[in-house]
Order: sequence, then C-alpha cells, then structure tokens
Amino acid sequence: MKKEQPQPAVIGASGEYLVLSHLLRLNLIAGTAPENTKDYDLIVLNKDGTTSFPIQVKTTIDKTDGWILKDKHEKIIKNLIFIFVAMKTNSKDSEIYVLNSELVANLVKQSHEIWLKLPGLNGKKHQSTSMRHLMRDYSKISGLRKIQDKEKYLNKSDIEFIDKYSDGWINEYKDRWDLLSIK
Repeated sequence: MKKEQPQPAVIGASGEYLVLSHLLRLNLIAGTAPENTKDYDLIVLNKDGTTSFPIQVKTTIDKTDGWILKDKHEKIIKNLIFIFVAMKTNSKDSEIYVLNSELVANLVKQSHEIWLKLPGLNGKKHQSTSMRHLMRDYSKISGLRKIQDKEKYLNKSDIEFIDKYSDGWINEYKDRWDLLSIK
C-alpha cells in the first residue's frame, strides 16, 4: 500500500522547523517570522543581536529534480538567504542547501529565459508563466533534450549557463551553514 503524502503546508512547515533546529544548534538566535510574512520564513540573529537576516525555506519531499519557485524570486532581496530542503518520505535523512538571494535570482531568471527560447510541445513556443524552478541539473530544462542543435535556439551564454549548472552544481552548497556569515 502506498503511503499518503503530507499536505504541502505540512511539508513546508517540516522543512522550516528542520532548518530552525539546525540554526539553534549552531548557537544562533533564530525563530519563525510572523504568519504571512511576505518574503521569508525565519529570522536569524547573531549571539549579541547586532546582525540579522531573513531566511526563506523551500522544501520538497520525494522529488529529485529541484524546487518550485515563482517569478518574484528573480528579484534580489538584500541579505535574504534561501535554504532548500529535500526530504524523503521513507527516510529520516534530508539534504539541505544554503544559497544567497543573488544566486537564486540569477538561476531562476536565466533558466526561465532559456526555457522560453526552447520549443515546447509540437514545436510551439513556450508561454511565460509565473512558475520558476531551482533545478539540480539545468541540462534537464524542459525541451532541451529533444533538440539536436542547441545553437539553433541558444546563445553561447545560455549554453555556458547550462554547462555550469548541470548535474552536481548544487553539491557545493550542501550543508553550507558557513555561508550564513553572521559575525
């Protein structure tokens, strides 16, 4: 019998509390942001309370390709840190990745622009939506594997982006709590 998946709100909350527990173990002052805070989920301060920054947590469960974001994540928010959590239903182990807002904004913006250049179903042009993806492997952008000649659709910068952010790029951000840089 297949195990029932938790509701999205439960998945999100579990990722936030997992990250919160890590932050507290790192001897940081951390707590949840007030309900419906627009751009972040957690607030972190250093031990003496002189430096703070917001954290947005994105959590997936049993998905291996990445995390769903929105077009608003193309905007850089000063001091915002994203923490991406990948959980598995049948395991207590989770993967946690720490990235800054600037990198996330660049990744979701450029990958969406590349996706728009690629042909969609039956060769039709993709239509822009508000959905964005932070992917573990940008060489798997929808439509990319179906085309033989990338250069027909993509410029040199696009191809360099895909090569740089292909399978394994995110591993350098796994458990990178040092990137929080609270002094």
